[in-house]
Amino acid sequence: AVTALALAGWPGAPRPPLLVADTGTLIGVMGPEGRVLSKATGERFVSESWLQADGDGAAPEEAAARPGVERGTGVLLFELDGRPGVHLTGRGAAERVAEWCRDGVLVILGNEAPEGVAGGCLLLDRISLRRSGALAVWPSADGFAIVAARDLVGERPWSWR
Repeated sequence: AVTALALAGWPGAPRPPLLVADTGTLIGVMGPEGRVLSKATGERFVSESWLQADGDGAAPEEAAARPGVERGTGVLLFELDGRPGVHLTGRGAAERVAEWCRDGVLVILGNEAPEGVAGGCLLLDRISLRRSGALAVWPSADGFAIVAARDLVGERPWSWR
């Protein structure tokens, strides 16, 4: 009975519209066809775990090819309920932060952020993600609501800050 109740509630459980890996190099945005991954390869365990938790049987390569985001070289643009976000990766990503850091924009950086970034964005870089662990992000009335995996599961012996 408990299993049946859990299975009945599972499809209705809200999935985060944005997931951010603790390295900052992989994100997953919920799109019209399911979760869109920022990259097809690398961090396979994480990407497969996200897809399985969504009840999605797609391979990471398939999920990375889905519509719902705008891609450029080292730049992935997305929206969460009309709120803009950008994922910057690769060489020169840290130097591009200033270009994207504006009020109301969520900037996710797979590298360490440069000193003195101004502009009012919500910036998640490799250093802040190392402290928090992976993140689930929802749009909220005042911007973004963020829940860290580490806050939910606590410290583990294999976790490092």
